[in-house]
Amino acid sequence: MNSIIDINGLSFQYASGKIQQQVLDDLSLSINRGQIVCLLGANGAGKSTLINLMLGRLKTQQGHIEIFGQRHTSREIRQRLGVMLQNAAAPDRAKVCELLELFRSYYDAPLPLTQLYHDLQLDSIREQYFGSLSGGQKQLVLLAIALCGDPELLFLDEPSVGMDVTTRRVLWQVIERYKSLGKTIMLTTHYLEEADALADRVVVLKNGKIIADDTPQGLKVAFSHKLLKAKTSLSMDVVRTLEAVINVTQYGRYFEVTSTNAALTVAKWQAIDPHIDDLTISNCDLEQAFIQLTDDHTEQNNEEKVA
Repeated sequence: MNSIIDINGLSFQYASGKIQQQVLDDLSLSINRGQIVCLLGANGAGKSTLINLMLGRLKTQQGHIEIFGQRHTSREIRQRLGVMLQNAAAPDRAKVCELLELFRSYYDAPLPLTQLYHDLQLDSIREQYFGSLSGGQKQLVLLAIALCGDPELLFLDEPSVGMDVTTRRVLWQVIERYKSLGKTIMLTTHYLEEADALADRVVVLKNGKIIADDTPQGLKVAFSHKLLKAKTSLSMDVVRTLEAVINVTQYGRYFEVTSTNAALTVAKWQAIDPHIDDLTISNCDLEQAFIQLTDDHTEQNNEEKVA
């Protein structure tokens, strides 16, 4: 069996009194062994709910999830999983070495402590208390805890939050090393450059549905619009009406414009503002593709132009 996660027809609602909120809506997804899959979406898109359902922390309401061919997270399944959740923490008065020894004891075949210290560069802080560590160091320790059981499937929910450039580089190296060993990694992140650098596949959620599922390069090609940046005397509302414009953002005195036809947009822009200044044109990156996919204003702007 090549797929390690199979999700079919998954729907989920949160209920508060008489109010029900649909979080996932008839979602289906398969993830193959050895992939790094990045789950992207704005806050409230359903990412955390989906992960909690996969981990058995929430009970499925409609549809089903299979991990390693089983629908229930038995002890056998949990032994093959590693999890680092967004709001994970550890006791401040526990030493790093004590935490790793404790969590290693939960597994039948844990990784050697020496390997964990080496891979995550924890040797220098192994005797320090968790509460005394920097934010980035805490994240590396929590990642080491997730790796204690040498998992086949690793869930990383916003792992790089609080990390500086150095600790983030360590994180990336660890993720790439574990992928090279044939491990499967489910990653969520708000850092689009992280998804671009690490993911084999990007799955974008919006309103509980999958609206895109492709490689990072595939998404960038599919949204091969141009990004225009310039200073102008025009208002944002006027710039939005220019030909081929699908999104406008203002940064100080600059407008950043996403266009499906840069030459046409620039020609129309210059026609009504001959004093446009400091114009640059570049290709859209993964972040711009993500914005175009998930930005409600972009959709509204497109609908108004069609109308």
